[in-house]
Amino acid sequence: MTSEENVVEKAEGSSEVVDAPEGEKPQSAKKQPRPVDMQLGKCRWVRLLDNITYIACGVVLREAECGGDFDVLLVQEAKKSCRGKWYLPAGRVEPGETIEHAVRRELREESGFTCSADELICVQVKGSGWYRFVYSCTVLEGTLKTEPDEESLAAGWFTLDQLRKKEVQLRQVYYLTAPSNVALSRSSDILRIIDEAVSYRRWRKSLTAPELHRPIHITNENQPGLFMEFMIIKRSIDMTRTEVLVHRSIKNEDQLKGASDAFPTVEFGFEYFFPMVVSKCYRHLIEDGPNVIETPTSIVAISCLPSPVESLAHGLRVRLLCQHKRSQLKSNLIDPNRYHWIPVPNSQILSDFHISPDQFRTALHML
Repeated sequence: MTSEENVVEKAEGSSEVVDAPEGEKPQSAKKQPRPVDMQLGKCRWVRLLDNITYIACGVVLREAECGGDFDVLLVQEAKKSCRGKWYLPAGRVEPGETIEHAVRRELREESGFTCSADELICVQVKGSGWYRFVYSCTVLEGTLKTEPDEESLAAGWFTLDQLRKKEVQLRQVYYLTAPSNVALSRSSDILRIIDEAVSYRRWRKSLTAPELHRPIHITNENQPGLFMEFMIIKRSIDMTRTEVLVHRSIKNEDQLKGASDAFPTVEFGFEYFFPMVVSKCYRHLIEDGPNVIETPTSIVAISCLPSPVESLAHGLRVRLLCQHKRSQLKSNLIDPNRYHWIPVPNSQILSDFHISPDQFRTALHML
């Protein structure tokens, strides 16, 4: 590892033994999480709205009344900067609430509907301190909002055709990175998010046994920093064989099934942007890493709990699905004494880890 990459490798941890009263057998302490494998800076603390921002967003689709594809629920913005423009129901997660609760709250306040948060379909990240969590949602009760207030002016259903043909005036933002202060429309972001929701609905509808496919939800668990797990998989050319890169302590797929810390993990600080962390860790794990491993576009697990309000552990842990290019021979590992590849032939285990080839996964958009 070159010094300029500045990735510090961490040592393996060991189990602690607790002294027992005389005459009794000593007992092992509760197993501690495996220490992170790599370190790219460190967050001394993470607290919502102080040094990190979470945005909750809900996409509600319904079968189009005109017999077309889908209608999507949009809300009319009340904020002065974009008053009258339309956008998806979204807003900041407040300290003390879960992200799913924030999604349901924003939908209720802005659209008038009480909704369920069915599955996390997309996570968008800018830098390393801004994250938007998008859920596919279903209306449970309520009526369409028509009375304006400080949350929104109104809500309405629009066809996907109307959005694609720009018949709806959508909210726009200015990105500081845009040349000559050009306005980059968020309408493209809206359509990209809605496309993810449509793909999810179609996939879910196509399942013959949907109960066998566990939805991806955020695990409500405090995280004292920012962590990234790499679930690197290698499929055969004909897609009949899947191998997963894991710690040496994981010997087979049965052990993988019950492990919570099987994959290479990095802790990183706010000074490292999300894509930069991915690139540096690829080079630290596998020879020619960025050339043989595809840029991650999916998340298969995530844990985050911005509660209680006074907590300094409002961080998050994400598990990225990283696919070794099928056209490339399996590249050498930088540290074969620490990691190895194991085959995972069991289709149910593949499904439980959300890595079946035809399975819907939470999309990752690195903005």
